Amino acid sequence: MPNNYGPSAGVIRARRITVLLVFIGLIWGVVAAALGVVNWVGGLFHPNQAPTMVAGADCQPQQVKIEAHVGTSDYGLQNAFNPTDTPYLWFTVTNTGSVDCKFNVGSSVTYYNIKSGSDGIWTSKDCKLSSARTDFVTTLNPATPMNSAPSDWQRVRSSASSGCTLADGQPSVTANGASYVLTAEVNGNISDGVQFVLN
Repeated sequence: MPNNYGPSAGVIRARRITVLLVFIGLIWGVVAAALGVVNWVGGLFHPNQAPTMVAGADCQPQQVKIEAHVGTSDYGLQNAFNPTDTPYLWFTVTNTGSVDCKFNVGSSVTYYNIKSGSDGIWTSKDCKLSSARTDFVTTLNPATPMNSAPSDWQRVRSSASSGCTLADGQPSVTANGASYVLTAEVNGNISDGVQFVLN
């Protein structure tokens, strides 16, 4: 009659250790997958987490603040204009980050837009420039606002086909207390609207 021998204690111990390691590996995989899902979902609900900022690199969109201004040719802010007044437009760009960065403020990426209600009145995209639009990449230091040069708006509508000035034959806009809103777009960043009145 043959003898039946069970596995030795060493074999049983090795098997138990193997099963335990496999079990631990499975638990670790489940935990890692769960953490990955949590991070992914968190990214959906918090897309504006602070970007990594590297000194001298291109500015991150979240790192740049654009402000539109309307007023006089010497940077005097003004929100109401008499019939003989010419509104001047300019923008301020500020690096809100903690390190310097590079940002394009050239005419190729800089535009003003004026609306009255839902009516698109005027945009500098329609202007016929004497020279080609160009890039101008500058270094923005942290918390140091940079102003553009003021540009006049001749209180006219603009047209992609005919231009944006009185010399282009563009019609004058309504005054007598009419309200308008200016926004500035610089390298894809758009300012809040600034309201002003033409008397």
